[in-house]
Amino acid sequence: MVPPLPPDSDGKTLSFKASILWNRLLLGTIEKANEQLKAIREIEADRIKKIDPRV
Repeated sequence: MVPPLPPDSDGKTLSFKASILWNRLLLGTIEKANEQLKAIREIEADRIKKIDPRV
């Protein structure tokens, strides 16, 4: 969840604190996506090995 912008914000800029929070959330989301992609690659590799054990 992205922290709300302050009332005087133009919606185009973030304060330093808000940018730190936003970056942490973004990095957490990227890490979660990377873990999901790794799991998908492992599942696909296992599936291919079952189809052709020589791989």
